[in-house]
Amino acid sequence: MSSPIRRKRGTPTVGVQVDIAPDVKALIDRYMAAADVPQWAIIEAAIRAGRPGADGIPEGWDLPTPQRLDVDIPDAGGEPVRHTA
Repeated sequence: MSSPIRRKRGTPTVGVQVDIAPDVKALIDRYMAAADVPQWAIIEAAIRAGRPGADGIPEGWDLPTPQRLDVDIPDAGGEPVRHTA
């Protein structure tokens, strides 16, 4: 998709490559078409729209919970335990 929206020449940017769920990509594509803007504009607008809560994470965001290592196992001596298959 080509858009007449371009960044001002010399605007600092960084590259990001991520794999996202197909339904999220479809939403980005729909928003791009509706607003006639490039993908970067949709992503930047979405991130900037979030308002951080007390924990620093934008309110209403359903983020995955990170897995934690069990360090309270008595025989582990306080060290993380790695289980191999």
